[in-house]
Amino acid sequence: MPQFEQIEVFQSLMFWSVVSFMLLFFLLKKFAFPPILGALEEREKKIRSDISEAEKLRQEADSIKADLQRELKSAHEKADTIVQMATDESKKIQEKTVQETQNKVRQMQSDAEQEIQVSRNKLFNEIRGFAAALTVASAEKMIKKSLDEGDHKRLIEESIDEVLREMESKGA
Repeated sequence: MPQFEQIEVFQSLMFWSVVSFMLLFFLLKKFAFPPILGALEEREKKIRSDISEAEKLRQEADSIKADLQRELKSAHEKADTIVQMATDESKKIQEKTVQETQNKVRQMQSDAEQEIQVSRNKLFNEIRGFAAALTVASAEKMIKKSLDEGDHKRLIEESIDEVLREMESKGA
């Protein structure tokens, strides 16, 4: 191997290379490594503090999230209460309206029944009058004479009572 034959030339080169490396290593250790190591330590401290601060922020965020969830739950409960109260109130109003409507219907029905009764009484009175006139006219024709006042009233009352009995028996 030819490259190993020139070892004598390279021995001095190797010696100076080792000396130069040692000198460079010493200078780096004395002047370059301390600031670099200091910067690395400072960077490590900063990273650790940032991590601890991030952990604190995460814990605060979790706390805030829990608070917001409690507030949201409370708001939902309040909303449910308000909806329940509104539902109850609407039921009360509806029941009141239904009650008022039923009262009005009963009143209208009562008024209609009274009106029917008044009309019925008026109609019976008219029928009584017509029946009386008809009875008097028939009786006068049959007897062909005029009756005195007492007979006249008695015949009218008898005829009216008879007509009313027949109408009630047909109506009932």
